[in-house]
Amino acid sequence: MPVAVCWLVSRVQRRLRRIAAAVCCASVTAFAVAAAPLPTVASINLCTDQLVLALADPAQILTVSWLAADPEESSFAATAAGFPLNYGSAEELLAFDPDVVLAGTYTSPFTRALLLRLGYRVVELAPETSVADIERNLRIVAAAIDQTERGEHAVTALHERLQTIDAQRPPHSPAAVVVRPGGFTVGAESLANELMLHAGVRNVVAEQGLDHWGSLSMEALLRSSPELIVLSGYRKTQPSLANAVLEHPALRQLGATRRTTTVPAALWACGSPRSLESAELLQRAAQR
Repeated sequence: MPVAVCWLVSRVQRRLRRIAAAVCCASVTAFAVAAAPLPTVASINLCTDQLVLALADPAQILTVSWLAADPEESSFAATAAGFPLNYGSAEELLAFDPDVVLAGTYTSPFTRALLLRLGYRVVELAPETSVADIERNLRIVAAAIDQTERGEHAVTALHERLQTIDAQRPPHSPAAVVVRPGGFTVGAESLANELMLHAGVRNVVAEQGLDHWGSLSMEALLRSSPELIVLSGYRKTQPSLANAVLEHPALRQLGATRRTTTVPAALWACGSPRSLESAELLQRAAQR
C-alpha cells in the first residue's frame, strides 16, 4: 500500500509540474497564447511502434517496444534505436507516465487492463491485413497523438504510391510462392497477399485456398511449380531448424531454375507506409 501511495503522489507531482510549465508558457506575454503541448506516447507493440515512429514528433515518444530496434523485425529499427525500449510491463510504463499508451489487440492483456484501471489512456489497434487497415490505423494513431494533419498526409502519400505500383503492373503475372523459415508461407486474407496482387504477382498458394499465414510442405511447393520464389532472408545468418528447411535439396534445385527474390520480413511483419516497399521489390522481380 505505501508503494501505491508513493506512486500516486509521484504521478500527481509530475502532472502538477506539467500544468505549472504550461501556465508559465502562457504567461510569457499578454499578447501570445501558448499552444497546448502534444501528448506524450508509449508504444508496447511492434506494429504500433512502426506507426508512432512514422507520425510522432521525437519529443512525444517516451518509449517503444524492444522489437522496434531489431532490424529483422522492424522497418524503423534505426529510428527506434534512439529511444528507450520497453518489454511491455506495466511497471516500466508507470515510470514513463505517458499521456497515451499504444498497444495491439493481442498485446499483454494484463498490462493493458492494469493501465486502464490506473486511469491511463490505452489505444488498441487491430492487426493490419490489408492496405485499408494501414490507412485505418494511421488515422487512429494520428488522432491519438494530435498529429491528424500528418496522418492525412501519410494516407495521401500511401494512396499515391499504391496508384503508381498499380500502374506499373507487368503484362504477365508470374506465379509466385513465398517460402519463409520453417516452411511457412502467406495465404489469402493477408497483407502480404494483397501487396503481391498490387505488384502484379500471383500468389499460387492463396489460389489453392490457404488462408492467412500457413505452412507449405515441400511436396506442395514443388507441385505449385512457381515462376518466382520469394524469400524473406529472416535471420539467415543464424543457424536454426527453421532456416534449415530452406536448405532442402529439392528447394535448392528448384531455386536454381526459377527467379528468386528477397522481401525482408520486416516489411510484412506489420502494416505501415513502408510495407509498400515489398510490392515494389516484387514488381521489379516480376519485370526481370
